[in-house]
Amino acid sequence: MTDTSPFPNSENDLHALREELAELRALQAIHHETREGLEALEMQLAGIIHSAMDGIITIDEQQRVVLFNAAAEKIFHCTAEQALGKPLDQFLPQSLQKIHRNHIHEFSVSGETTRLMDPYREIQGVRLTGEEFPLEASISQMKRSGKKWLTVILRDITQRKAHEDRISQLGRILDDLINEVYVFDGLTFQFTLVNQAARDNTGYSLEDLLRMTPMDLSSALTRQTFEEQVHPLMSGERKKMEYQAFYRRKNGTTYPVEVHLQYFVQEGNGLFVAIVVDLTDRIKTQRQLQETQRTLSTLLANLPGMVYRCRYDEQWSMEFISPSCRELTGYSAEVFLRGNPISFSRDVVLQEDRVKIFLEIEEALKRKRPFQLSYRIRKADGTIRWFWEQGCGIYAEDGTVLAIEGYVIDITQERMLEDQLRKTERLAELGTLASGMAHEIGTPMNVILGRAELLMRKAQDEHTRKGLSTIVTQVERITKIMNQLLSFARRRPSERRAVDMREVVTDVLDVLQEKLQKQHIQVERNEAEGLPRAWADPDQMNQVLLNLVLNACQAMPTGGKLSLGLVATEKGLELRVEDTGAGMSEEDLKKIFDPFFTTKGVGEGTGLGLTVVHGIIQEHEGSIRVSSLPGKGTVFLVTLPMHGVYASSTPGGESECPSGSI
Repeated sequence: MTDTSPFPNSENDLHALREELAELRALQAIHHETREGLEALEMQLAGIIHSAMDGIITIDEQQRVVLFNAAAEKIFHCTAEQALGKPLDQFLPQSLQKIHRNHIHEFSVSGETTRLMDPYREIQGVRLTGEEFPLEASISQMKRSGKKWLTVILRDITQRKAHEDRISQLGRILDDLINEVYVFDGLTFQFTLVNQAARDNTGYSLEDLLRMTPMDLSSALTRQTFEEQVHPLMSGERKKMEYQAFYRRKNGTTYPVEVHLQYFVQEGNGLFVAIVVDLTDRIKTQRQLQETQRTLSTLLANLPGMVYRCRYDEQWSMEFISPSCRELTGYSAEVFLRGNPISFSRDVVLQEDRVKIFLEIEEALKRKRPFQLSYRIRKADGTIRWFWEQGCGIYAEDGTVLAIEGYVIDITQERMLEDQLRKTERLAELGTLASGMAHEIGTPMNVILGRAELLMRKAQDEHTRKGLSTIVTQVERITKIMNQLLSFARRRPSERRAVDMREVVTDVLDVLQEKLQKQHIQVERNEAEGLPRAWADPDQMNQVLLNLVLNACQAMPTGGKLSLGLVATEKGLELRVEDTGAGMSEEDLKKIFDPFFTTKGVGEGTGLGLTVVHGIIQEHEGSIRVSSLPGKGTVFLVTLPMHGVYASSTPGGESECPSGSI
């Protein structure tokens, strides 16, 4: 049977239509969702663009601005309203506008989609205010709806450039530093930066040093010891530290250094900065200074006097005084320095000389001239010494006296020699006078003596004879004095040869034997075995010993003990004459060798005996010393050159007096 219905497939068609409608509705929903998503994406993209830190500018094919974000407004000091529709090159220097327009055009037709930022994309921008500044730029392009759009991303690098300039300047400063600078990592200790001075002094290249650590430069350091050394810095206990070491150059030589080390933490990373000072020149200078100081100290120590510097105050307080001060004054130099109780000018210089010193120095300072003066001081042991001083003032620019500097020497010996010279001159005058007196007086005295003796033989009256005897005695005494004067004035040159002083002692004792016995004087001889001979004139040695023994006899009128000793010493052959007589005072000892000085009573001595003895010993290049105390006796020590030994011991034979002796 045949189907004759007019809509045989209606149900199928309806079903198909329903499916198409569902698909249509689904497509409509998808389209709606897509449009909403695109709108959301566009809104999100717009938010990103306007919140971006970099400036974003979109231009059309005519290079007119169609998008200008907030960052671009901030960079160019220009609002979006002021920028939209305007050409992009308004934000470029006028001299670069044409070139830049051509570059953008070339990019738009090149087929490239993007050129990213890098140091070579740096351009110069112009703010709306006219200020030029550096920019970094990248550019991209796209087509939409048949149109081409170009987007430029700009970054203001003004601060970065300034920072880079500062870093570059700092780098130049570091490279120009004389001292070595090392920056190294806090964990690996590997160098990350070294300056030119470090490279020059070590001889290593930059590449070499950036592979090294401080331990590679100092063989004395190990990683463990270095970690222990820098621990206080890393723990914050210390902010910096200094230490000395020896650095090793690439050629193997070493040099001394002083390392100044600090530790910094930046962004969680530790960093050491070491400034290294080459100590070679400093040590050389210090050694030269030490050598100079040693030389100066040696010179000061060897000078016969002392050098000083004092303040120009009331006490002339010492600022410096050389160590020889102790030898000259008996006080150490520290005693006189400022702040100590003893003052050189107040406590050492004799009071009676202070006013003269003060006036002479003040006058010299007033005239700005050096001064020279002599004065007496009292040493720490109480002895008096003569000083000679030369000095000058140290002045400020305005003429104010800042200090006094000078040099002091002991001239006691020179003063003694001057006194001796004056005595010698007087003795020479005395000799001349004695010669004349002996000639003029000798003949009349002989006539008087002869006449008196003749009259005494003829006189019968005892009273007359006694008077004539007195005349004869006094004339003989005058004749004896004149003979001593002549002997002193016309002493013959010594005829020196080897002399056995024991024989001289024996001869003198034989001559005086009767006198010694009469005065009950006990004689004791002490002579060492194997004595060398003296290099002397035997007759003059007899005269010396005779005078000394006679003096001892006169000091012991009621008896006593006379000791005679002979001994060989380093200085020569020593003759000792000691008595137990009355002794002498310290004041008498100082004048014992002066002509005509005597401690004997009137008519008992001429005062020339010891003067003659002194002259003989001096001529023999020997010495004579005497010590004595009242009531304790006297000791004479005569030192003579030995046979074959010509070196003199104490030329001049001057008397010495330790503890009460001359």
